[in-house]
Amino acid sequence: MEVISGAEVMLFDPKPKRRREDLFDFDNELNSLARFVNDPSTRLIVVRGLRRTGKTSLTLTALNGLTTPYVFIDVREFVRSRRGLYELLSRALSEFLRAYDGLGLIVREFRRALMSVRGVRIEGFGVSISWGRDRPLISELLRELDRVAGRSGVRLPLVIDEAQRLGGPLGLEFWNAIAHAYDFLDNLVLIITGSEMGVLEKVLGDPESPMYGRAFVEVSTRKLTWAESREFLSRGFSELGIKVPEDELTQAVNLLDGVVGWLTYYGYERAVGGRDVKSIVNEAIKLARQELENFLSTRVSTRYRAILKMLAAGIKEWGDIKRGLEQREGRTISDRVIHEALTALKQHSIIDENLNLTDPILRMAAETL
Repeated sequence: MEVISGAEVMLFDPKPKRRREDLFDFDNELNSLARFVNDPSTRLIVVRGLRRTGKTSLTLTALNGLTTPYVFIDVREFVRSRRGLYELLSRALSEFLRAYDGLGLIVREFRRALMSVRGVRIEGFGVSISWGRDRPLISELLRELDRVAGRSGVRLPLVIDEAQRLGGPLGLEFWNAIAHAYDFLDNLVLIITGSEMGVLEKVLGDPESPMYGRAFVEVSTRKLTWAESREFLSRGFSELGIKVPEDELTQAVNLLDGVVGWLTYYGYERAVGGRDVKSIVNEAIKLARQELENFLSTRVSTRYRAILKMLAAGIKEWGDIKRGLEQREGRTISDRVIHEALTALKQHSIIDENLNLTDPILRMAAETL
């Protein structure tokens, strides 16, 4: 097998894409997102789609193609405490100062504005926000960003990546601040990314959410078609000067079902490590299994495991799921319990509206629970 070492992997780079040339065939989505960001009438943009379909890459690539700076809040890890939330904001603002240091005056203005907020300390590019009694309100931080953006003549995109993960009392605190920004801070354009169910129902569609009823525009990611998947792999290996047998490419395309994240994972592991499809898919299943375990760690694990195993086996009728759970638990299970479990799985893009696991790797991982 041919193997590369230390080369730039471009299309197969496992990190979120930031350059147009590294993002495969999403011209329409990129153009739409850039147009919305530049439109002064747009207050809120939703980038939605299934897991591993390129929401973060699409967002970063579109924003990096524009001249304006942006703040990126990464919520891919669950936030379980106020300390965690404020550390998340500290990282986002630190990365913002580091990324745009070359802009000079505007970054110095942002730095001065942040330093004027109580509980904020800046050393070099590091921003530290207190999460104790002297902590600033999140709305205070956003207000300063808006003020400097307005004085500098820019609209500042504020990205909340995987927004549906911010729930509970902390989520209420955070979304109250974002709702305030939507209503009153004209120099911020809000971009939230996440699963279709999670964002549209939990964040924007729930009457209890502070963001309920806010108007938005949306851009959706998608799975690649069979032909697009084949072209993606062929182009990626061609960039690296690696020849892969046609039957292997076909096998990979059939297994990975157009999910660009898994296609990228296969291309990277094949190019860098020279491993075969079977071993790469087995490793991907382990990764997906760990993601499911992380999800289950915050819930009634045995019940969710049982539901996932039934769904992975093709059992999708409500009555069959109910009977299966009751047999396992030896007691009556209410419809509400099943509804809440299935809703949570949809909101985290683990299953779709038809109760299918959203990609084949997740399905195979669920079979091992």
